[in-house]
Amino acid sequence: MKHLLANLILIGATTLIAAPGKADDGVLIFGATRNTGLEIAKILVARGESVTAFVRPTSNLENLEPLDVDYFKGDATNADDVHEAIASKDFKAIISTLGTSRGEKPPDLIGTRNMVDAAEKQGIGRLIVVTIIGPGKSIVMVPEAQRERMAWAIDIKDQAEQYIMASDLDYTIVRPGQLTSNPRSGIIKLSLEPAPTGPVTRGDLADVVVWTYDNEESVKKIYHVIGDDPLAKQRMGERGQ
Repeated sequence: MKHLLANLILIGATTLIAAPGKADDGVLIFGATRNTGLEIAKILVARGESVTAFVRPTSNLENLEPLDVDYFKGDATNADDVHEAIASKDFKAIISTLGTSRGEKPPDLIGTRNMVDAAEKQGIGRLIVVTIIGPGKSIVMVPEAQRERMAWAIDIKDQAEQYIMASDLDYTIVRPGQLTSNPRSGIIKLSLEPAPTGPVTRGDLADVVVWTYDNEESVKKIYHVIGDDPLAKQRMGERGQ
């Protein structure tokens, strides 16, 4: 985390780092089997946090197995499964990186509603959710050419965010733009207001999510992740030549 704390810049926000205050039952992560969720799990486990991963019965657990995390198997779109998972331990926080899909039951929208409802019932107040750039005022950050193509996903994420914000939870919403699987760049900022952005590595995004978990100043905030992954920009430049 020293790397992150040395380089993270907050635009229009107070920089205040709070100690995590480890809880025995730790963190419940939705979406931990790959990508950003997996990177978050790695960070938390490495520093001694207890992590429980909510996974589908058919999920590939190959990447999680070396981390010595607990599992809860279920379907995020099933309210009973989500409630049972959240009620299974006295979690300090819930973190979600669930992706979206077309259909009647997009997992991030239905799953988010289920998480909010179950967290409120169980008295677990802390919820951190990764969405996308596009909902609300952040639509100005989406290039015109992409707005129509991404409209369905933005609408789903916007509905999920609205449900979170209408709750009594101590939420944080993190909105990244284009994500890459390149190594961490360390070139990353957070902004409370829309701002120009570039590609963001999933490692950098994971660092940001853990930072919000540690930082009580992030409660009731929506952050835009401002990245500038040099490898991604270099490759895009090469394709354009």
